[in-house]
Amino acid sequence: MNSAVGATEIRWSPADTVEHTTSIAPGKAAELCGQIEPRLPVDWRYSATGPLTFDIHRHSGQEVIYATRSYLTREQNGKFSPTFNYEWCWMWTNATAENVTVQVNLKH
Repeated sequence: MNSAVGATEIRWSPADTVEHTTSIAPGKAAELCGQIEPRLPVDWRYSATGPLTFDIHRHSGQEVIYATRSYLTREQNGKFSPTFNYEWCWMWTNATAENVTVQVNLKH
């Protein structure tokens, strides 16, 4: 799971929430991906034990399209309302020399 290749699938609970916690090794990344519909915007937040590079992105062929990006943050939150129904990924990259744990909360 701790590589960009091994993304975790977003699985909504009956209450339309997702809670996910993972540890990211130095030099590795973690992704949480799933279909996000424009009619169901997502309130998101995360907190981490160390600084991470963060983005929300999707793939279009070879191109990566970013909805948001930030660098060396420990926590952030926002509302994501895509224009079209695509698979979107929340992604964290650990550029530090220590394991970093990130806790993620998504809600429709």
